[in-house]
Amino acid sequence: MSSNDTIRLLLIHDTPSEAQRLVSMLHNAGRPNRAQHVASGEVLAKLLQDKTWDLLIAADNSEKVPPAVALRTISKLQKDVPAVLLSERDGAQPVVEGLKLGARDVVTVDEDQHLLMVIQREMIALENRRRARLHDRRYHATLQRAKELLDSSKDAIAYVSDGLIVYANDSFAERFGYSDNEDVEYQPLIDMLTEGEQEDARDFLKQCAIDNNEVEAREWKFTAKTASGSPLPIRAEVLSTVYDEERCLQVRISARGGDTEQLEAQLTDIKNRDPLTGLYNRQHFLPLLDKVIQATAGSQRTGGLMYIEIDRFEETVQKTVGVAGADALQKKLAELLQSSLRRGDMVARYGEQSYCLLMPETTPDSAELRTRDLLNKIADTIFEAGGKTLHITASAGISLLSEASGAAQKVLDQALRAHDQALKESEKGNGFALYEPDTDQQGDADTYHRARVLQALEDGNMKLLYQPILSLQGSGEQIYEVLVRLVDGKEELAPVAFLEALGDASLATKMDRWVILNAIKAAARQRAGGKDVSLLLHITGASLVDNGLPAWLGVAFKAAKVPPKGVVFQLRQEDIDSNLHAARDFTKQVQELGCRVAVCHFGTGLNPFKALEHVKVDVAKVDPSFVREVQDEGESSETLAGLVKRLGEADTRVIVPHIEQASMLPTLWQTGTDYIQGYYVQAPAEEMDFDFSLD
Repeated sequence: MSSNDTIRLLLIHDTPSEAQRLVSMLHNAGRPNRAQHVASGEVLAKLLQDKTWDLLIAADNSEKVPPAVALRTISKLQKDVPAVLLSERDGAQPVVEGLKLGARDVVTVDEDQHLLMVIQREMIALENRRRARLHDRRYHATLQRAKELLDSSKDAIAYVSDGLIVYANDSFAERFGYSDNEDVEYQPLIDMLTEGEQEDARDFLKQCAIDNNEVEAREWKFTAKTASGSPLPIRAEVLSTVYDEERCLQVRISARGGDTEQLEAQLTDIKNRDPLTGLYNRQHFLPLLDKVIQATAGSQRTGGLMYIEIDRFEETVQKTVGVAGADALQKKLAELLQSSLRRGDMVARYGEQSYCLLMPETTPDSAELRTRDLLNKIADTIFEAGGKTLHITASAGISLLSEASGAAQKVLDQALRAHDQALKESEKGNGFALYEPDTDQQGDADTYHRARVLQALEDGNMKLLYQPILSLQGSGEQIYEVLVRLVDGKEELAPVAFLEALGDASLATKMDRWVILNAIKAAARQRAGGKDVSLLLHITGASLVDNGLPAWLGVAFKAAKVPPKGVVFQLRQEDIDSNLHAARDFTKQVQELGCRVAVCHFGTGLNPFKALEHVKVDVAKVDPSFVREVQDEGESSETLAGLVKRLGEADTRVIVPHIEQASMLPTLWQTGTDYIQGYYVQAPAEEMDFDFSLD
């Protein structure tokens, strides 16, 4: 779970003000949350049954809902909701008591840094458990598909455990003259051999089990006896494997006879390839990578390894089209990768949703250019799978090969680290990064990034992106949210989010003014061309408390000849909660200029509507977690609909972001949602050229 993801939080505390303090502390620490204060055991049980929750924080002295009751309820309902207790007592005793109840940890009250570290640990562990459960379901689905393939195989296949045949397909039974595989299963394999060969066969199979070799099969020639007692010469392959979660031996007898070179080559090729995509498998690719590294080390050439992984595979593919549809998409993606190869290149399937592309000869610039082109090609392709059309993106990490490269695994690790870096710099995916050893040795990363932003501002190495916000009610308004990116030739960085995390107020306000000034200039050019565009501009918490900003805005609007009514300033709900008086004053001043004000991440905290009593906003953008619950997790849209309804009653327009599927539109239409935003409408682009027509 990313630190930017909204935590769905249950709070148990007899003092509401302390519960609110915890919510504010989390927001101020950059951990957005949707909190629910629980006042009774009955309410807790209903909440656990109705929705998915990420964390429970409870006071260990709570009387309305004792921690023992809360933890017992979670256990009874078999919910995976980690619980953290807060105690006013020092020492080990409250910790021991809490752990015995089933809590993940116990933290002393007001030890906020300790609590934050515990929350971070538990969120990572929760995400790992969820992924493990998903992988377990997929693993068993794979086993089922494998069994279906075994059952239908023309090769005679049997699994032998402790000498007994625990599985045999119909082809195996037929090969030995039996009418059904049930006539063979749970019979000693040795009994199916002629008596003179049984002792040698017993020693051979025992040695195969001891060798525990899952890579190379061993040849076994013997004379069997059929059901009628006739001798039958057999040539089989035996290897150690796992069947039904138990270690056993696989005995395979090819459907074709003969020892031709062509057959051997086909068998070898099958072993080296992924059965789903036809690409090289991981086991075969690693030795190939080692050979290329060795060849590179002995020359002046530079090679490259591209690690590619589908973004948000579980959410965008697995949950949308299921296992079979995901397999179909993987095949088509493999074909796309194959079509992108150049002379000497090799591509392999590395993991469930990841691939490796090996470029024996390249340069850093060429590797980056190829990666960018390949990722764009993936993003622009419409895939058909499971009866649906899918748009996917992928992210990539690049590791160069040179005389300084180590073993294959080290190069792979470097590419994986570059991929992780790409994900950090591009939340939506579709990004890449080149592994740079010097970056890992940077002593002061904050200073380094701050210097990059300052340099970019001075050199003009910044660009604005525009993402359309579409009206569902046919208002005809053309609104674009403005996003800023730092460009240094290698990567794009979202500097505003970085600076907010860094807490650099002076640089954040400088960045805000740069964005506002350049965005309204771009809007002025659009208006001069006959397009009546409006802008949604993000304001950081630092600018919110900048008393001089409203006056500066008035001057900027006049200079750019842009009417203030065409600008909407967007504040984060956590910034409003933390700076209520400043947010109230800023909102009033810019609304007097003629601008509108929006709040984003709306719906987080214990009582999000409380702040609206003091800060009158015109538009509310709901927190993405509400959308994920319906769109990705299949939960009821009741909570989202209720939130939209209450905002409508408060005369506040509503934007629902992160829309990626057309299936969300009927739900949003029925709720009365005013605007939608997301990759379903359009990804952020460098031009304001979206067609807002609903026809």
